[in-house]
Amino acid sequence: MSTPLDPLVWVPTVGGHELALDGTTLTCRNSSGRVLKSVPKAVRTSPEGERLTELRDRLLRHEAECWATVESWLLAGVPIPAALLARVWPDPGWRSCLRHLVVVVDGQVGLLEDVSEEGRTRLSGTDGIPYAPPVGPVTVPHPALLPDVAAWQGALDAAQIAQGITQLAREVHRRPADVAPEATSVDDYAGGYFEELRHATARAAQHGFVMRGGFAVVRTLDQGADQGADRRAAVQARYWLGADDPGLPADTGRLIWVDEAERPVPLGEVGPVAWSEGVRMAALIYGGRQTHDQ
Repeated sequence: MSTPLDPLVWVPTVGGHELALDGTTLTCRNSSGRVLKSVPKAVRTSPEGERLTELRDRLLRHEAECWATVESWLLAGVPIPAALLARVWPDPGWRSCLRHLVVVVDGQVGLLEDVSEEGRTRLSGTDGIPYAPPVGPVTVPHPALLPDVAAWQGALDAAQIAQGITQLAREVHRRPADVAPEATSVDDYAGGYFEELRHATARAAQHGFVMRGGFAVVRTLDQGADQGADRRAAVQARYWLGADDPGLPADTGRLIWVDEAERPVPLGEVGPVAWSEGVRMAALIYGGRQTHDQ
């Protein structure tokens, strides 16, 4: 939820009440200035209430778009032009997603604190001391590629601040040492029973995954085993949920990775980000299966 940077702007409405948007929350106060716990129906359905509700909905959609875009930068690990960050930084929706992320600028790693109109970033280290690297592209590294996640999380905890998108607290899954390198699927999350297929697909949607041909999918750009240090390949993780009638029972299937040509990627060639995100997706959906206790 957004936190307003300026004082609330109160709009007069019916019955001496006033309305304001507190971030993305519609807030109401009565004629004596007391903020109410809820917005009365007559106030909410007034012309002023409907206009502010419509504005709130637009802000929520905008925040969701900002969140999805910044998360895509995290999954891709590609450099973001400094000019682009400078352009979006004044927008509270963008800033709430970007601020306090661990980023890399000119080879220097730090928590992103500010971006100037010229694209110069202000970062802070794990000790909280700020510094300003040269103007240049900004990369948001995936936590699977950060060797000191605990130290950065400790810096956030010490400053009592939180990230707008899940980076440091994101679940990271490492490829087990005993995985057969030539295998092309993981079956650890197969056999998850859902009373109706729509329950599985709804859980996928709840966590931001899209469905394609019966698979829940997540796309990453990753450095595989056969890629150079500066080369990344598009890899898509796919977790089988089913393609039958949404009202019929369904059992989850295998988790696979495919390249841009739709060819299965051997597990030994799946990079750390693609592996982590694929297993994370499967675990989140599998966690909603119906168990014997239920």
